[in-house]
Amino acid sequence: MNLSPVVEALLSEFERPAAIPKETDRLDVSRAVSLLAVLYEKARNAVEFRADHLIRRAAIERILKRRIMLNGGGRNIAEQLIVELLWARYIDSSLVDNEKSAGIQSIIDRYLTLKHAGTGQRSIPWDTLVGLASSEIEETIVSAGKRIALTNFFYQAIRPKVALEHTDPEYANMLVYIAVERAYAQSDDALVTYHLLRVIYPDWFAATAQTVASHRERLLSTMEMVAKSFRDPALDRLFRYVRTNTPPYLLIRDFFMETGEKARSILESQEQFEQKLAEIASRRYHEIGNKVRRAVVRSFIYIFLTKMVFAFALEAPYDLYITKKIAYIPLGINTLLPPVLLFLVAGLFSVPGADNTKRLTDSVKTILFRFESLKDQLNPFVGKLPVRRPLLTAVFSVFYLITYAVTFGLIHWGLRGLHFSVASELIFLFFIALVSFFAYRIRLSAKEYEMVDRQGILEPIFDFFFLPILRAGHILSREIAKINIFIFLFDFVLEAPLKVIFEVAEEWIRFIRIKKEEII
Repeated sequence: MNLSPVVEALLSEFERPAAIPKETDRLDVSRAVSLLAVLYEKARNAVEFRADHLIRRAAIERILKRRIMLNGGGRNIAEQLIVELLWARYIDSSLVDNEKSAGIQSIIDRYLTLKHAGTGQRSIPWDTLVGLASSEIEETIVSAGKRIALTNFFYQAIRPKVALEHTDPEYANMLVYIAVERAYAQSDDALVTYHLLRVIYPDWFAATAQTVASHRERLLSTMEMVAKSFRDPALDRLFRYVRTNTPPYLLIRDFFMETGEKARSILESQEQFEQKLAEIASRRYHEIGNKVRRAVVRSFIYIFLTKMVFAFALEAPYDLYITKKIAYIPLGINTLLPPVLLFLVAGLFSVPGADNTKRLTDSVKTILFRFESLKDQLNPFVGKLPVRRPLLTAVFSVFYLITYAVTFGLIHWGLRGLHFSVASELIFLFFIALVSFFAYRIRLSAKEYEMVDRQGILEPIFDFFFLPILRAGHILSREIAKINIFIFLFDFVLEAPLKVIFEVAEEWIRFIRIKKEEII
């Protein structure tokens, strides 16, 4: 079986034996305190819409910010951080020992030294530094080698198909890598920045608090280049292109993560390999329903807790003090429409069939067995599409703008007929845009294994009127996410005193346990 060196490198990563945990003293936490911490974390995570695999890194970032702010520095934070992660069951005690604790403290010291050295205009924002520190700490505790290998594999496959004219090759590599991280690995900006830094400037991670000064200028230049790439206008189109190519690579990821070191032996038998792919694909199709329903519930909780309460706090006073009456029909519509729309999404999706599985399997076989031929396939990415008919493009652009007036004009006309006040109408538009955008995202996630986008007969007409609402929802979700009063309440009002109570309870339980052992 002759395989490409890129495929061999991926296989080697999964054939590497897992590290055996060292037999050392491990931190032990109270189950009672752990239960309370888990409940708190579930409530906290409900008010922030974040992918499951990013929650632990975000928790590390949150704990670091609070501990550094309260401690007035970073001394002895590593052990406290590990204890909090154990409480919330983000990690298992077998993953940490004294050596790792010392390594985590060294990481914290390095970033704090960099923070204190950063004076003047050229400095790295504190949020960026904490994001980098939390990413490095997470991968120190839990190895992400296999997921990074899969991401790099996808990057190696897609890079030859991307042509960015008049762009420095190294900068183009960075743009493609960011698009792959976002579309395939679904990484947030902190994780993408960390992985880029690992590739571009690996020496930074060997630095210590004492040698930070010698790395600062090179690190600043690298971070400025990364920040520039995040703002590049070509990145959005590149992201969409990469996303359309992800389905077979998602199946490859599932195959390797499930089979592990047995992957090579399965690849050697074509019949067994095809059966395994079909089995995994079928299982993923049937998991789509649960995934969609879970996303709907999470979206509803997120929208209700962070946006609906705030919006109705404005609508009720307006009705009481401005119009002097409560309009029950608008209030009922604004209350019921968001959950109804979201839960309709749960029932309006279809599972891919055998034809899609066949396409997926054929594509996976081409990628793994004929990797070098991928660059010769059709559908390359061209940096800038030529405008073939400028006049027609201008007419379509004006027509697209008119759809905004038509769509929102029709909504306004209908709402006025139902006697909506100005406040009720604004809240309706706010939620119809926001919920529509979340519903669209959920439907996209339900189609992640589809090789061909199935379009209904009426879908172009539906898109004509619905695109303005989706665009408004996208802008709202991006901007209003920055204003989340519940995150402020959890992070700055509840979390600090709660964690102090947890620490006291933990010490009390440990004290009682010691006294009990003394008696026995």
